[in-house]
Amino acid sequence: MSKRIRVLFAGETVYISSKIFMGWDSFEMCRYWEHEGFFLKSLKDHDMDVTYIRTDKVCEEFPWTIEELKFFDVIVVSDVGSNTFLLSEKTSRGERTPNRLKLIEQFVEEGGGFLMWGGYLSFTGIGGKAFYKNTPIEKILPVILSPTDDRVEVPEGFLPKIRMKNHPILNGIPDPWEGWFLSYNRLTAKEGADVITTIKEYDNDPITIAWDYKKGRSLASAVDCDLNGAAPSFLNWKYTGILYANMVKWLAKLI
Repeated sequence: MSKRIRVLFAGETVYISSKIFMGWDSFEMCRYWEHEGFFLKSLKDHDMDVTYIRTDKVCEEFPWTIEELKFFDVIVVSDVGSNTFLLSEKTSRGERTPNRLKLIEQFVEEGGGFLMWGGYLSFTGIGGKAFYKNTPIEKILPVILSPTDDRVEVPEGFLPKIRMKNHPILNGIPDPWEGWFLSYNRLTAKEGADVITTIKEYDNDPITIAWDYKKGRSLASAVDCDLNGAAPSFLNWKYTGILYANMVKWLAKLI
């Protein structure tokens, strides 16, 4: 590859606090999970430079200017709700700040690539809490978002069905895929978008959707890039890393 793609990847970490009751007594237990590993490793294995921001750090560390964003070729967001981009410590002090959703829109309009992965805090999300409906992010995405909870749980598992075998992100990827997914976000493809994969069992809901937006490109994946939505059987498939890298290469206009 003549150019090393520079990727800004935000999301995929979780803190969990549980309270345990045992008779008269109770105690609290906290856990921290990182789910970014498979996607991050795939990009690094394909000689891409990745700057990773954990979900809990996004509100303070995600770039505040278009100049900072333009250092990167592609922005990837996974399981980070819109509030985390809109609110910060500065907001709580009553300070004015740039709207980083608008900055991402400008980044794509002027030639950048943007990918949103599915998840409970992606697109519309669980209980509508991701809240990207009617935001600048919905404008640049190749999909129309649901006004309400858009999750579809598929505990029996499913695999996307390929609709566009010749799309560049499927270069070198066999059909059918291996492994399974356990959930997805229900999306509606916009007119003119390329629906690359669907889920046949659910009225051919789109799973992988791509389009050009002004000078840039954006890609929506209704499935998660890591656990829990994607099962280990898919994540450990020998072609998954190639697929992930192809998605980013396409967004960077290198394939």
